[in-house]
Amino acid sequence: MENENHIIPPPYNPDPLNLPQESEQERKRFSLGTKIVLIALITLILMIPGLIIGFLIGERERTETQTVNNICDSWSGSQLISGPIISIPFDSISPENHGGVVRLLPDALNFDADIKSQKLHRSIYEAVVYNTDIKMTGSFSMAALNKLGLPLSAYQFENASVTIGIGDLRGVESISRFLIGGESYELDGSNNIQVYTGKNNSGSGCMQSAINFGISQDQEMPFEITMKLKGSSSLAVTPVGKSNVIEMRGDCASPSFTGMFLPSERNVDKDAFEAVWYLNSTNRSYPQAFVGDRADDISASAVAVDMLIPVETYQKSERAIKYSVIVILLTFISILFAEIMLKKPINIFQYLLVGLALILFYSLLLSLSEHIAFALSYLI
Repeated sequence: MENENHIIPPPYNPDPLNLPQESEQERKRFSLGTKIVLIALITLILMIPGLIIGFLIGERERTETQTVNNICDSWSGSQLISGPIISIPFDSISPENHGGVVRLLPDALNFDADIKSQKLHRSIYEAVVYNTDIKMTGSFSMAALNKLGLPLSAYQFENASVTIGIGDLRGVESISRFLIGGESYELDGSNNIQVYTGKNNSGSGCMQSAINFGISQDQEMPFEITMKLKGSSSLAVTPVGKSNVIEMRGDCASPSFTGMFLPSERNVDKDAFEAVWYLNSTNRSYPQAFVGDRADDISASAVAVDMLIPVETYQKSERAIKYSVIVILLTFISILFAEIMLKKPINIFQYLLVGLALILFYSLLLSLSEHIAFALSYLI
């Protein structure tokens, strides 16, 4: 028998070039890095519907503002009361001084307003409007005129007039005759004079009347006037007196005090508020008597109370959507951490579904909060 040489073949080598093999740890590291990149990409993609919801919130807020403005325009705008102010023409006293008009402000002004607010609804929106009873008392004197340096003979006291600025004449339901110095004068409305109202809308103007302002140097002339006004959003008054006591009270549960000065005293509870301002002429930038007009200065010195609706649904929804990216990222990080700890892989498509569910949350939050309380909407 012929001997045969048996050659044992070498074992199969899947890598004939003897390249180093990738370890299991390296493959896991590569898989984790890829997943992190994909998660970041999904987060960026989810920002697109988040931005769309943000734009939708802005659009709904603009619609609310427009609807509230339409309600207020149909009722009456915000009211700014200025005066009473007496205008006295004077003659030319020199070639350099060709005459003009002196504005005389009160020595004392007491303003009292009793505000009854209510809410008007249109669709899902509401606006705060009010009715108010106003009483103004005080007195005038000629002491401030003496400081202007004009001779008394130059004043045309027989052509004097009194003016009360009202923010929106459409809201004047009734106004009494103007009592001053023992005589009464009927006031007429004018939309052509917008000197002291600080308004530019078509309803702004003044109530005015010609008066006889013939008083002696040391005599005080008391005045009194009452009115019933309709308004919306806010009620403001200018402290034109040398000394001012301004008192406002109402049934609004969420007032906001604005203007140049905050109240000296205030009391706010769940059903009503009361505020009092004690002001004098040293707190302002205009004197008690001046030539010409100081409309901007007078309007800028106003104190006001705003009747606010405490729930700002769209502002809260807007704040919530701004944090959506952080919420999505934290959720993804939590899921990825659980995946690593439990050693159970989660498909990247499931991450996408979780992110879409979070975006859907903000859409439902906006829809529900327009009809029910924001906190309850968030909980649901």
